[in-house]
Amino acid sequence: MTRSWPDAEDLLLLLAGSTASRTIVRDGGTLFASAARPHAHLLQGRVYPTPLEQAAALLHAIMVWRPLDMWNASLAWTAADVRLDRSGFVLAMPAKERMALTDALTSGEVDSVEELALRLSPYLEMPA
Repeated sequence: MTRSWPDAEDLLLLLAGSTASRTIVRDGGTLFASAARPHAHLLQGRVYPTPLEQAAALLHAIMVWRPLDMWNASLAWTAADVRLDRSGFVLAMPAKERMALTDALTSGEVDSVEELALRLSPYLEMPA
């Protein structure tokens, strides 16, 4: 991965390193759409202009659209971390808070990229 974002093939590499070996792609089109979502343009402007919003869009897409048969959350968090890392940021969110946010996403309590980015923002850091 040499770009600042993971594409669908990069997500497959992350999948191999972050999930159980028996995990399979349930829907390749959804995986591709998840990877492309953070880079969406509309009316000559970026839909998600900041690295945090792009990471939130990627996290939300993988978690809610479920391109894998299992372990979507693991891939989603890993992909979001990679996206932020490539922009020079670290998401210093403790595991307990990540689990709570994962539950909020899967239950529908958090149902927008904007809300997700807002909940992630207190944990965004620039490495020293």
